[in-house]
Amino acid sequence: MIALALVAATAGLLLIAGAHGDSVSAAGDPAAADQLELGIVAIDARIGDERVESSGTVVDPRAGLVVTSAHTVWGATSLRLSTGLGILHGRVVARAPCADLAVIEIQPRLPGLVAPKPAGYTPQATELLSAVGRRADALLTIPIRAAGTAKAAAIEPGLPPLDEAIRLDAAVVPASSGGALVDGRGEVVGMTLATTRGGALAVPWSTIQARLRELRIDDQRIYVGWRSYYRCAPQLHAYARREHGGYDPKDAVINAPVPATRLPGTEELDRQ
Repeated sequence: MIALALVAATAGLLLIAGAHGDSVSAAGDPAAADQLELGIVAIDARIGDERVESSGTVVDPRAGLVVTSAHTVWGATSLRLSTGLGILHGRVVARAPCADLAVIEIQPRLPGLVAPKPAGYTPQATELLSAVGRRADALLTIPIRAAGTAKAAAIEPGLPPLDEAIRLDAAVVPASSGGALVDGRGEVVGMTLATTRGGALAVPWSTIQARLRELRIDDQRIYVGWRSYYRCAPQLHAYARREHGGYDPKDAVINAPVPATRLPGTEELDRQ
């Protein structure tokens, strides 16, 4: 399980630490495959007039928190999340524009989600890995190799460069962007990011865990602690305006919760 650092309940704070196919080709351990089935989420975001498909990885099953790439949900007015257990909705509760990270809270809470196990290292060049995402009810798995690390690597023209990145030797489908990069044991080494320039990048999982540990919950149940990353918000606004017709910057207020997508039969669960 991805390590979660819990502060005492009396403080009211939480610190978070966690070719296509329908199985994980690099994960021979059945337990690891089960973790990915229950820990990789498909994300269907409505941004302006567009639908954007991406993926995410569960980092806190109890709180229903998923980490994904910020640029794939930037300005989303609705979020539909498909897991190995069913289709839910969600809201963005934290964003770090400079690090291309966003945290989504699944609503309603769903027991049975799993945070895939972190590998605890950064893969070396030529190591065989798998980029694992989800489209609806099926996992998407792309065998891929690490091609070394890089600093100040940009995902797309105009987006902020990443402080640290793992270079990958092949492209991944856009729907896998934000999903898990796993090693041969099915353990997470990074978050995969699709690019339009013939390759792919991944944020090291250790970097993501470090960023998640910076978060805390405020009195409005919003996760705060990434204010230093807000300086990159104008670049995300410009990207979303260029990529998504009808995008409105008011829909991407930093760290304001996106209104939850209402699915029939879930309203009463939200009040519990």
